Amino acid sequence: MIKFYKEGQKTRIGGLGLWIILIVFSSSLDAGNPVSGISSILHENQDEGEMVLIPEGEFIMGSSREEVKKVSKEYGKRVDFSGYEFEKETPRRSIYVKGFYIDKYEVTNTQYKKFIDATGHKPPHHWKGGLYPPEKRNHPVTNVSFFDAKAYASWAGKRLPTEEEWEKAARGSNGGIFPWGDEFNPYDMVATAEGILNSPIPPFDFLHFAGPVDQFNADKSPYGVYDMAGNVMEWTDSWYEKGKTKIVKGGSWVNLCSRARCAAKGGAKSDTVSPLLGFRCVKDGEKMSVDSREFKIIRVQVLVS
Repeated sequence: MIKFYKEGQKTRIGGLGLWIILIVFSSSLDAGNPVSGISSILHENQDEGEMVLIPEGEFIMGSSREEVKKVSKEYGKRVDFSGYEFEKETPRRSIYVKGFYIDKYEVTNTQYKKFIDATGHKPPHHWKGGLYPPEKRNHPVTNVSFFDAKAYASWAGKRLPTEEEWEKAARGSNGGIFPWGDEFNPYDMVATAEGILNSPIPPFDFLHFAGPVDQFNADKSPYGVYDMAGNVMEWTDSWYEKGKTKIVKGGSWVNLCSRARCAAKGGAKSDTVSPLLGFRCVKDGEKMSVDSREFKIIRVQVLVS
């Protein structure tokens, strides 16, 4: 389970100190098949967010015991994995998922502000005067609870992804360790603790909440979905510990690459807020067909979780 520490009414996730240490010692750091055509379909939404179609079919989910043993041996004693339940990643298995749309990017401050203006929902506590910093308009909204994220999704005509949907969108059908494949290169544009040290964004800017959602172009899944390895962790609508905590997927800008693996996951209480935690939404699957005159939308069944 992810550890959150209370500071008055605010919350932070353990591991920030580790990330700051990584900045100081940066000199010591070293590191599916795309869907043709249909993955670039745009879908009209209340929040005007671009969505990607994830086709129905099987994919490889989870980690094998051998993979877990290797990660545990190398990283298990680090702060990133304090209290981490490695067995939750197993087994590595084939899962069938029906088609669905997923947000290409994490929900941004701009999108969330539209939701607040339309509904009167309470803004994140770090927004001064109910406003996000102007320069952060294209950054992921953070300090939102599961309940906040679910309310936004409902307003936008969407929902939060299940763990299975999230993981398929992240790794494609071939079971890659990371969204882009099996190897991590710290010099690629990925918003993890290693990757951001080599990004054009000054590292200390990340102390003020993540980076732009379209900035890290190496962190793309086989379907073209951004930031599923890094930037911010993301809420799902699946239980980590039934009735107690929800599954959180993906790594963040303070996490090492081992927490950015597609199969990695943590648990957080539904009322948790954190500068490391945001979300993206999904929508029930639809298939677009073309005749000689117009596009037609054909409804298909939704995912059964």
